[in-house]
Amino acid sequence: MTFWLNGGFREDADAINIADRGLLLGDGVFETVLLADGVPAFWNAHMARLEGALNALSIPARPDNFALETVKELAARCGVSTGAAVLRVTVTRGVGARGLAPMPAPAPTLLMTAQPYAPFPDGPSKLIVSHYRRSSSSLSSTYKVTNYVDNIMARHEAGQAGADDAVMLNEHGRVVCASAANIFVLNDDGSIVTPPVADGALPGVVRKVLLEQGAGEFSIREDALDPSALHGKPVFLTNSLMGVRPAHLDGDVTAQRAGDSGLLSVLQAWYKETLEQDIEERARLF
Repeated sequence: MTFWLNGGFREDADAINIADRGLLLGDGVFETVLLADGVPAFWNAHMARLEGALNALSIPARPDNFALETVKELAARCGVSTGAAVLRVTVTRGVGARGLAPMPAPAPTLLMTAQPYAPFPDGPSKLIVSHYRRSSSSLSSTYKVTNYVDNIMARHEAGQAGADDAVMLNEHGRVVCASAANIFVLNDDGSIVTPPVADGALPGVVRKVLLEQGAGEFSIREDALDPSALHGKPVFLTNSLMGVRPAHLDGDVTAQRAGDSGLLSVLQAWYKETLEQDIEERARLF
């Protein structure tokens, strides 16, 4: 497997130092980016979120370490210059001594990988409500840190129950997100609601696109959601790979029927067009 590490392309499987804090402590951040014919979708939004995470964790690296030309070459070397693929950008604090205290002058580890991407199956995601909670005040809720253990266990819990994903609540019992996606509810009045970042929802890139660019097309807002709000109504998930995907709680027949919402179809079509426009604009920069 070809990858980009600290400024060069490599293929050796033992490239990561065993003393890297990302490996030992989850001391790092990452972005997962959709590649369409080798072009990264919503690249500016991903890099802005990465920069915020690096600043919050005091990791001295910048998004401009990851150049579009490098992404293009990585996609070519990995054989994913056509079709859909996934780009993973990872930054750790780097190699350090044993213990929790960050070193005074870290040399961050910068990593990019690109792999083929298999689209999600047709049909809605079947959800359960997880026992694992997200803390509304945790950095791991606000930023995409490399310690994802609660989300991993929530997804494992969903698989054990025969579901596709799990709804995660915060310490107050309010809906936050799915294990790897933001969650939205379509209300009877035509409004669309998603949990606020203040409750522990990750500020997802697709979520940002819907809230900001979609504001002129849809009645969409952030608001606290009780788990009961997910029953009997159309629900959808968003992330950079799945885009906009319908979902329902396992066994909620009413929600399954409501999932054929015409508004959701309109929203999916709008998002697809917005995604294609962003990719076309960036392709001209390559």
